[in-house]
Amino acid sequence: MEYDEPGNLDGVPIRTPKDQGYRTCSECGGDCEPDPSISVEGQGARIAFVCPDHGVQSIVDPFEEQR
Repeated sequence: MEYDEPGNLDGVPIRTPKDQGYRTCSECGGDCEPDPSISVEGQGARIAFVCPDHGVQSIVDPFEEQR
């Protein structure tokens, strides 16, 4: 995945994906809502993008480059 880096916050880089397709439902094309509750202790932070009608569409690990 490619990222834009608009800046940083207290030395921590802020990155946003260039392609926003990860948050689009593949069935209806709607915008999915982020849900950070899927993180499992010991496995780091992950965010699911969930369509209210069709369920989870993608899972993003915002720290994948640091692992």
